[in-house]
Amino acid sequence: MSALRSRPTVRITALPVRDRAILFGLIVGWAAFAGLYPWFPGIHRFEVGTIPGVDVHAPRDVTYVSEVLTQQQRDRAAAAVADVRVFDPAIRARRLSDLDRRLERIDVVRRDVTLSSAARESAIRAFGEDLLSERSAAALVVASDAQWRVVAEQARAVLGRVLAVPLASGAEVDAQREQLASMLQPELGPDLTGATVELVAPFVVETLSVDRERTAAQRAEAVGAVEPVTVSIAANEVVARRGSALTELDIERLDWLGLRSRALSVSAVLATATISALMGLMWGGFLFVVRPLGLRRLLHLALAAVLLGVPFAAFRVALPFMVPDESNHYLWTALPFAAAAMTAAVLLDTLSALMVAVTIAVGLGFVSTNIPAENGPLLVQDAIRLVLYSAATSLGGVLVVAQTDRVQRFIAAGMASAGAGALTLLAFWLLNPARGLMEVPWLLGAAAAGGLIAAAVTLAAMVLLSRPFGVITRIRLLELAQLSHPLLRRLQDEAPGTFQHAVLVGNLAERAADRIGANAQLARVGAYYHDVGKLVAPSFFVENVHPDANPHEGLDPVQSTRVIHQHVTAGIELARRAGLPPAVTQFIPEHHGTRLMTFFYRRAAEVDPDVDVELFRYPGPRPSSRESALVMIADAAEATVRASVDRTEERIRGIVEGIIRERIEEHQFDDCDISLRDLAAVADSFTRALAAVYHPRVPYPAPTSRELDARRVEALPPPPSARTDLPARSLGLPTSDDA
Repeated sequence: MSALRSRPTVRITALPVRDRAILFGLIVGWAAFAGLYPWFPGIHRFEVGTIPGVDVHAPRDVTYVSEVLTQQQRDRAAAAVADVRVFDPAIRARRLSDLDRRLERIDVVRRDVTLSSAARESAIRAFGEDLLSERSAAALVVASDAQWRVVAEQARAVLGRVLAVPLASGAEVDAQREQLASMLQPELGPDLTGATVELVAPFVVETLSVDRERTAAQRAEAVGAVEPVTVSIAANEVVARRGSALTELDIERLDWLGLRSRALSVSAVLATATISALMGLMWGGFLFVVRPLGLRRLLHLALAAVLLGVPFAAFRVALPFMVPDESNHYLWTALPFAAAAMTAAVLLDTLSALMVAVTIAVGLGFVSTNIPAENGPLLVQDAIRLVLYSAATSLGGVLVVAQTDRVQRFIAAGMASAGAGALTLLAFWLLNPARGLMEVPWLLGAAAAGGLIAAAVTLAAMVLLSRPFGVITRIRLLELAQLSHPLLRRLQDEAPGTFQHAVLVGNLAERAADRIGANAQLARVGAYYHDVGKLVAPSFFVENVHPDANPHEGLDPVQSTRVIHQHVTAGIELARRAGLPPAVTQFIPEHHGTRLMTFFYRRAAEVDPDVDVELFRYPGPRPSSRESALVMIADAAEATVRASVDRTEERIRGIVEGIIRERIEEHQFDDCDISLRDLAAVADSFTRALAAVYHPRVPYPAPTSRELDARRVEALPPPPSARTDLPARSLGLPTSDDA
């Protein structure tokens, strides 16, 4: 038989309890941080112009100084301050200069003799933005040079006089324009007077300009006098209306309430790290104080971390799209909140499952406070309801599924989870003053769906996770305990003595495991398969041969030892080929541990006292669990009692206690957590069971002559005439017709 090539099972039982707790706390902390990381895919940010799909309510009371409203008040105060205007002499100079340029251009056209009178009139009218009338243009064309000089001088003088005083408004400007004619000399005549007025009027404008510095100072003084606007928002108040585009004021409210989906912030990451560290401390303390049986291996610790991190991540992604439930359809209750705890109950143990339930509830409370407000934030009472619903459904499912031994039990666990969740929701429904009767069918239906989905997820998780994480379920143990299993069938046919020994060891181990709180099913199944390696050479083991036959007579002790050792390595190989889980396979090498095969060693020592003792030692390892320790004791106790002539209860107790004492002295139990109190209970259990199996029988008296006579009569075949079940012809006998 080739050397065993199997992958060892990773255990942490050799580590001190404190180190295991620290390691476990770190694993859980990292898993929780990964699951609770404040990143919500698919959630959009609220911006100005965004239209919410639901009314957004304030989750709490808040009072703050509104920068938006305060700025609006400041803008109104600044706008109420009029511009400060002062007389500007530069305006008069600019307007006089503009008038001079227009007069020069008109003079050039008047002197152009190449143009006809009509052409000169048209050219004069085209100068400037304000056209001269045809009458005024004609008067300027026919005026003499002396008259033109008077017109130009009068226009400059009048405009200079008008613009020399402050003109503050359009009314004052219009009044000055109406008085222009009265300021001109009468000798110009009506036509030239009108023309002069039309020339000067466009240049009469306001002579006041804005003093920007004084205006800014007055406006700054008005803005400074505005008091900050304080806004108070009550809890549950609508801060953003469904279907209405968000304004800057709405965005400010959402920011102060912490309801906007912002980019990842340092504070959110630190908060997640803090709550994750708390969960790591909780689980580390749980492992250090409680020391649950389901968390003995590193793979089991990793499984517990997966059962926390994956639900956290799933709920973090799903909840923002399902809450708040403004339609009161309770669709969020269809999420499998109880699945993680129920899976832990099936794959780990009940205490770990209850811890998972509490941790999931705490994580959901943290997630609910960080849900982005795209669909509206959760109110405080909604978050509390979510936490209590998760805890109730998880506890209801765990208490039913913890001892499951058949698939139908998962349905019962799902319904128990649904019932606990429905009662929780009904309690909150009764506290709601705005409750409606039509909400109850939705409530019950959604809770039932959530329970059944949780049961389905648990069943799928059990199938998918049990093998990768080295967990053997009760259902799998029930399958392996069937005596019709191919390996057990082979034992019955090829090694019947070994099979009977395995069954009896299984009964002993199961009963003792139940007494000390170990896994009774695992102990029984492990005992069934602990000697399957004897199928390779069953005739070399005493229970399978005639008492007078001894196949070891022709072998030296070392060769016999190798044959016996082979049943360990061969058993592991057979178990691997048969697909037995590691939790069962470990019983094959561990039920002998690293003990010495004393029978053959002592025979060899008689010949050579210096013979190497390690040649006669089993390869191990020593028992790593209480179940394999029970099988080690039961295996030796059953064989020793069977070989003993004295089978009184006192003698059996002495044998069992001697075997236990010997294993303790050999340090065979150093790698498992079985206690002296457990061993005392085991000794009592084995003694009672073996005494019941090998109790003495009462001899029966010899049968009497009457009993012997009755047996002879009953043993004779009935006469042919007495057989009524067959026709006489068929018996070869004559019938009445023949006669």
